[in-house]
Amino acid sequence: MANSIDWNDFDSHAQPGVAEALDAAGIETGTGGAVEAMPLTLVRTVDVDARLVAEGLGLPPQDVPAMVADRRIATLCERGVGEDAGLYRFTFYFGQKRFRVTTDADGQPLPGR
Repeated sequence: MANSIDWNDFDSHAQPGVAEALDAAGIETGTGGAVEAMPLTLVRTVDVDARLVAEGLGLPPQDVPAMVADRRIATLCERGVGEDAGLYRFTFYFGQKRFRVTTDADGQPLPGR
């Protein structure tokens, strides 16, 4: 799919610009200071439809994959545990806008979450 965003929950917080975007958006990360990046093992790749993100952030769908790739749109992925195992919550930040979506492992949005 040309308008999909290849996403993984590998090392998003270690990427340049993510911490700054979270700070700018007023998101508390609870780190209290510098955090050392730890190597992680890729668990899986989850694709989120760029059209959904574009609608949520008010952007043209064709621009979203490149904006995620060059980090103009900052991303955060949270992997569910316990009763939420198998679910992923994605948050996309662009300027002062934030869009959040919860998906299953196939990237399908879950209504009401």
